[in-house]
Amino acid sequence: MKRNKANGITLIALVITIIVLLILAGVAIATLTGDNGVLTKAVLAKEATRGGEVKDYVRMAVAENAMAENTNGTRRTRTEVISELSAQGKLTAEEVAKLTDEENPVDVITIGGIEIDFGELGSAAGGLTLVQMYDKAVADNCTNENGNCTDPEHLHIGDYVDYKNPTSGSKRANAVDTGYDTDQIYEASKNQLNWRVLGKDSATGGIKLISGRPMKSNNGEEDPYLHLEGAKGYINAETVLNDLCSLYTTEYGEARSVKLTDINEITGITTDEKIKQFNKVPNWWWWGSKQYGESYSFPNHYTPESWLDGEKQVTVSGTVSAYAYTVNSGEEPIVNLTNTRAYKMLFENVDRAYFWLASRSVFAGSGHAGFCVGGVLKDGGEVVVNLGSLFDSDYGRERGNYYGVRPVICLKSNITEKEVPRIADREEETWGFSGGSGGSGGSGNIPM
Repeated sequence: MKRNKANGITLIALVITIIVLLILAGVAIATLTGDNGVLTKAVLAKEATRGGEVKDYVRMAVAENAMAENTNGTRRTRTEVISELSAQGKLTAEEVAKLTDEENPVDVITIGGIEIDFGELGSAAGGLTLVQMYDKAVADNCTNENGNCTDPEHLHIGDYVDYKNPTSGSKRANAVDTGYDTDQIYEASKNQLNWRVLGKDSATGGIKLISGRPMKSNNGEEDPYLHLEGAKGYINAETVLNDLCSLYTTEYGEARSVKLTDINEITGITTDEKIKQFNKVPNWWWWGSKQYGESYSFPNHYTPESWLDGEKQVTVSGTVSAYAYTVNSGEEPIVNLTNTRAYKMLFENVDRAYFWLASRSVFAGSGHAGFCVGGVLKDGGEVVVNLGSLFDSDYGRERGNYYGVRPVICLKSNITEKEVPRIADREEETWGFSGGSGGSGGSGNIPM
């Protein structure tokens, strides 16, 4: 009897020991294989290392391709880089399949939490990127100024491309923002625009497009312009213009309004020295005005903000940021733009289709400051890249201008010729009515 009891105790002890060992083994296995386990972390670290290596390899290939553009070297295609990475064991068969799928290929994959954009080597759609085509034309010193370039791998400033317009949707410029007496509406269906190459976007590295003509509002056939007036128009100009143009944002790129720097990149007015050299305002349009970069200070005046805040007087001070110049005509100094197609793209028919620049600045004369919004127009028969005052600081004088709205598309850098192909030049509609000035203070085209 005692022996059987002892055997029972031994058996129970053995069972308990086994249970404890199993528990300890379970803890050890969990430590190794759980979400935070050693083995799991090792696998993730290995994947992150592989992801980093693939990303670096793609970046290096992109840099080498950029160098090849300038040295007439050989570019490596997206397909070639994918094949190289696959052969090195850096890409799995599943990842290669995603990147090369004939029906639904992807540009971006994630390895070990690291995002890699193969679109930098060219879209999954295939073909040269527009950036590659543009860089090749620059390297070949081909501007296509006469429109006769037949190289299918070239893209130039002024070339037309087939960017697909949205066919529906609308944007509204509210009266509370523009200072105008009514809301102004723009509809995509009534603005199926042509698109031309404006150059490269310094911010994204992609190609910029500009519409062949401005958008038209629903104000009426004789008034297709956007009206901006006074303090409200000045304060909200850039936001309103960019929002209206965002109507043309698609999967290929983001849309905004054309601005002064876009024009300056084409005309070459890109430094302070150039601005001062060609600035017509001090000695021509506004006698006694200060030069670009000079300081100003006027006590007991109004800013647009203080005017709207109960017409409070403040000291209006700062640095002159406004200037204006003429292109290819008028009295010296004149900015000469020799690229005929670029000139026509920006300035042809501008006497009938003034357009806003989403760029604000401040003039200053001997007695007051003028708060201005940019525009491209004709004055006295001369093409003017000009900043006209909507609000003057001395008496709170408000003016109104009405110009066209001209969108710019900043394409993604990986967009290819197959997605947005270069096409033959098109004829642009000629506007029948010119923009100009209005509102309570008289002319707003030339600084007052």
